[in-house]
Amino acid sequence: MVFTTFPAETYSEKEILEWYRLHWQVELIFKRFKSLAQRGHPPKMDEESAQAWLYGKLMMALLTEKIIPHARTVSPWGYALQT
Repeated sequence: MVFTTFPAETYSEKEILEWYRLHWQVELIFKRFKSLAQRGHPPKMDEESAQAWLYGKLMMALLTEKIIPHARTVSPWGYALQT
């Protein structure tokens, strides 16, 4: 059951469910980024330093997300892993 404020005359049930699924995909991406970046409280008190710290964490999470698929294909034993 999904509760929504989308007007029924504008959106079909199928469209509402598609938007709901998209919403959860975005939520899962943010949850993954928070986990990768180990987001906590910025160690700096001034706004500029905190912003730089947050951008650094976000950049690290994005790079990690990009590298993970490539890292899975590398074998420390020198031969290809079966997937």
